[in-house]
Amino acid sequence: MTTTEQSIYKEITDKLKDAPKNVLERVLGYVDGVLDIKDNQYPHELKMQIREDYTEYRSGKSALIDVEEAEKNIENSISRNED
Repeated sequence: MTTTEQSIYKEITDKLKDAPKNVLERVLGYVDGVLDIKDNQYPHELKMQIREDYTEYRSGKSALIDVEEAEKNIENSISRNED
């Protein structure tokens, strides 16, 4: 793991250590969904979207990430790209 990856992992761990079960389940579902995209034909686009989302989150412009909205956006993006 790189230093940056370790830093991000620690930050995530610190933020989730006191989170309630329902939040942990939602986060796990999001992570599973991201990791399940094995045949992603557009890995660069996915990486860019993740970077943009993380940058926006870190800037304070977005207090929370709506997991359901993110999942819908991912599904819509995949559907558009499959057509």
